[in-house]
Amino acid sequence: MVDILETKNERTLLIGGYVEDEEDFAYSMEELENLAKSCELNVVGQITQKLREISSRTYYGKGKIEEIKQYVLANDIEVVVTNDDLSTSQLKNIQEEVNCRVMDRTGLILDIFARRAKTKEAMLQVEIAQLEYLLSRLSLLSGNFNERLGLRGPGETKFELDRRKLENRISLLEKELKEMVEDRKTQRKRRNKNEIPVVALVGYTNSGKSTLMNTILEYSKNQTEEKKVYVEDMLFATLETTTRQIILDDNKKFLLTDTVGFVSHLPHQLVKAFRSTLEEITEADLILHVIDISNKNYELQLKTTEQVLKEIGVNDIPILHVYNKIDVNNIMTVGEGVFISAKDKTNIDILINKIREILFSDYRTVKMLIPYTQGSIYSYLKENAYIKSEKYTEKGIEINVELSSILYEKFKHLLK
Repeated sequence: MVDILETKNERTLLIGGYVEDEEDFAYSMEELENLAKSCELNVVGQITQKLREISSRTYYGKGKIEEIKQYVLANDIEVVVTNDDLSTSQLKNIQEEVNCRVMDRTGLILDIFARRAKTKEAMLQVEIAQLEYLLSRLSLLSGNFNERLGLRGPGETKFELDRRKLENRISLLEKELKEMVEDRKTQRKRRNKNEIPVVALVGYTNSGKSTLMNTILEYSKNQTEEKKVYVEDMLFATLETTTRQIILDDNKKFLLTDTVGFVSHLPHQLVKAFRSTLEEITEADLILHVIDISNKNYELQLKTTEQVLKEIGVNDIPILHVYNKIDVNNIMTVGEGVFISAKDKTNIDILINKIREILFSDYRTVKMLIPYTQGSIYSYLKENAYIKSEKYTEKGIEINVELSSILYEKFKHLLK
């Protein structure tokens, strides 16, 4: 990845401007502070402005830039983070005016993703996004570009700020990423061949997707501690797509996939770089949209997630709204869906029954007579279907069994 600087506890000023919607702006500034804290920046203040017009030179008005400059001097500010994604020239001009490092919201989010990336694929995706971001800002950079932009990552190579070299590096990384994507496509084809339905967890970052995955795992017959996923109360704790097989008590099976969380103004570089990962969502049989009902801005978060789903091409896939964290805020009348607490396991049985109802609507209960000479079929159904009752007779084992359409076709010659 792109080399980084240590930004821990750097004194930071947040700045932002808005034209209309003051309520949405206030939330975006609150979110920006959380993003900055996720980078271990020491946020000491905010300066905002209602913009009559956007300055082509510095985005903010001349008087506001002077106010920012004085605040930086008076409070020993080391980093200014702007809530707005500015042009290269605007960032450069502000930097020259205030005489300290300036980064925008996109740079900040890229920084967080670089911190969280653990697997080879996630590291490749983040580095591609970082380099494409740098490509658009070459004219801003002089000397050490890391010092200017604050991008971080465990990379081993420093790149000269030359467009051709950056583009070559991106091309090389994309080729390597493509090979990983092909491997995952092969895995998906294998799943489709086995006809195991896929459920994808999506939602705003820190909405509780990974906690929910671990909770559902506890209801699975094949559950082990090793299969649980990493959970922490932070933005973008999960970047890697993780899939686990769930086997319910009636032997119905599905694959549960945890995906990267979304955030408002998610940088297009990241959406593009993570598109191969997000493809898992577009091929799911059911999407669980996890919503943090305890967050006062949950409606904005819901709309943001829906917008990203639309952007990546999610069409004609059933979406079930899962309102999480009712242990924090017991609101259960805001919309259609299931209201749960993944942490306290409240209403998880209701959620699983809803998943069962959607995924396995084609199942049917039939009577079968299995001759004793075909005991292997009985063993197979015991493992892969739900036998509701059984009786031993002179001719064989008589069972009432719930079958998928595939198993029904396979064993219909044994129907009674």
